[in-house]
Amino acid sequence: MRILSGETPREIRGSVVKREGYQLAPGRFLFCVSKVGRYYVTDGERIVVEPSAGADAAEIRLFLLGTAFGVLLLQRGILPMHGSALVLNAQGIILTGSAGAGKSTLLAALKRNGAPFLADDVSAVSIDEERVPWIQPAYPQQKLWRDSAMNIGVDISGCPSILARIDKFSVSIEEGFCRTPVRLTAVCELRAEYRPEAVMMQLTGPDKIAVLLRHTYRQSLVAGLGLKGEHFESCATIARQIGVYRLLRPSGKFTLVEQMRLVKRLMAELVSGQNT
Repeated sequence: MRILSGETPREIRGSVVKREGYQLAPGRFLFCVSKVGRYYVTDGERIVVEPSAGADAAEIRLFLLGTAFGVLLLQRGILPMHGSALVLNAQGIILTGSAGAGKSTLLAALKRNGAPFLADDVSAVSIDEERVPWIQPAYPQQKLWRDSAMNIGVDISGCPSILARIDKFSVSIEEGFCRTPVRLTAVCELRAEYRPEAVMMQLTGPDKIAVLLRHTYRQSLVAGLGLKGEHFESCATIARQIGVYRLLRPSGKFTLVEQMRLVKRLMAELVSGQNT
């Protein structure tokens, strides 16, 4: 895989999807971020970046490691889950959910309790020749909102903001970062709703696949890339090999300690079940 700085095409000939800001065709993806740059991703092998004049390097990197890499993974047949990945009891778990569900906050809290982490925001899941899913390590960095960092005691002084217009910061994390692939054992979808306490639910059948489909990173681009069938098959294969759960937490109530307890108990039970 190569990342190059250079000129990108102005359009994709024969594009099947053409929207303001991006164009799609099988094996090709072109998108433009105003005042940041243009990105051209081809065949899972190459990303060409054309920065805008005077663009901030941190913003160029943000979209490179986000959307551009997410599409590259899809093109390579690797499932990019929109979620945070960590290791508990030597098993991999991905915490996923909609924006604001609390996945990065829960990841940071579990990490501070000794759980190594593999990825924040986008977790890459590959499938080996025996159809076993593995979480691939990303990079030692986490994005945290200021209030989340304060709630869990993470010092963000000196940490760069990921975008000048929002109060979210890039926290470098070298200690506790897992640099080797870990077998994926569970995916846990976080949801906030009006309820008295946090609870963990196990999902079965089509509901398992639905979670993986719903929380694929940049899922809306899959069809235009010509990968709808392959994407569904990957999600179905992974769903057959893992447990999928839903963690419901009370909306507007601090229950981070209880959420940590439920996730830790789940992973301990899964390991215990494998050893019996």
